[in-house]
Amino acid sequence: MSISKKIIAMAVVVITVITSLTVTAFAEEQRYGIVTASLLNIRAENNTQSTILAQAPCGSSLLVYWVDDLNWARVSYHGIEGYASGEFLSIYTVNTDEMPSRGQAVSTKGMAALEVAKSCLGIPYVYGGSSPSGFDCSGLVYYCYQQLGVTLNRVADDQMKNGVYVDKSELQPGDIIGFTSGDSSYISHVGIYAGNGMMIHAPQTGDVVKYESLLTGSYSLRYAGARRIVD
Repeated sequence: MSISKKIIAMAVVVITVITSLTVTAFAEEQRYGIVTASLLNIRAENNTQSTILAQAPCGSSLLVYWVDDLNWARVSYHGIEGYASGEFLSIYTVNTDEMPSRGQAVSTKGMAALEVAKSCLGIPYVYGGSSPSGFDCSGLVYYCYQQLGVTLNRVADDQMKNGVYVDKSELQPGDIIGFTSGDSSYISHVGIYAGNGMMIHAPQTGDVVKYESLLTGSYSLRYAGARRIVD
């Protein structure tokens, strides 16, 4: 074989390997976007004059294929493919190439639930509420997991029967945290663990969905346990 042919053959091999690695790397990661607007339009093209194909409410999860230079994301929402403004999406990446361990799988779902909770920060507390128009404590937790296709029990005490028990020393983002009132063992309040000793919750009438510490104040004294959603 001539030197030129050897060089060409080697080049083909190198290109093939690089292409294979690129495809593999792409396959390892999948991006999702959590809607942060009250209602996000999914359009046929990447501009605001384009036809609206669907509308995704706050906290909805969209599959994200890519984001262009104009910050428009190519997305899929309930089987409808179109474009959504990246300005109103909180995008996170999930590694899908390797079969995750139990802990990794939980962490992925928990992080997704936490992203939904973040998108609801500032929404008013409404007794009995479980939508972006207003939340009570268990309504917020119920809504966050509902957006991921997981249906929890609706009442705080019953939500502490969902999933599996988690020791306080092993809390992960997305875990459901329960609190009691007084001497009763009844779970009267729940929140979503956000990491670093913080949670996101809907506290009470007159307040809004917000971050709060588990390490200080009354919540540190009322802590009753945590549950992790694994399905």
